[in-house]
Amino acid sequence: MPRKFTVPWRALAAAVFSLAGWSASGQSYSEGDLISGPARVVGGGSLDIKSNRIHLWGIDAPERGAWCYRNSRKWKPADDSAAALRRCVEGKTVTCRVQRTDRQWFRTLHTSECWTEDGRDVGECMVRGGWATDYTCYSGGYYRDHETEARNKAAGLWQCDTGPGTRRWGRTGPGVSCDPPTYRPAGPGPK
Repeated sequence: MPRKFTVPWRALAAAVFSLAGWSASGQSYSEGDLISGPARVVGGGSLDIKSNRIHLWGIDAPERGAWCYRNSRKWKPADDSAAALRRCVEGKTVTCRVQRTDRQWFRTLHTSECWTEDGRDVGECMVRGGWATDYTCYSGGYYRDHETEARNKAAGLWQCDTGPGTRRWGRTGPGVSCDPPTYRPAGPGPK
């Protein structure tokens, strides 16, 4: 008689959660919670701390595939932007305060303000270097002065012939006013 193959339901559930990027025993974070540890850069505006995907609050960095003309030649700045974020966090412990949590595909995304162990604002590092722009709909202009500084130096994305090709508008589209931000960064330390 042939043997019947059965899979224990717990093992199957753990495999499905693992493939989907969920953790059956992982911690759930909500607004105000801190996530801390070494960071692995995913893109110019995103990083992972442990298994948590963090999107940097208040900035807009180029997505993969975004391009512009620099000195009349096509340039895809997403890799350069990600390299800049690596330089901002390299070898440092990063702490992020969760501002908002969203579910995207099979992963939870934490929009957070982040800083390094020396108190340096990671979003400011990106905007000041010109590798991200102030995302005004969410920041209320929090990084505006750093963006102006980068634009005046033609740093990073400001090397594009027509300026950075980042979105720079809210979820409702270009030219539509956005709601004022409900969050103001508190920086390192307890909230």
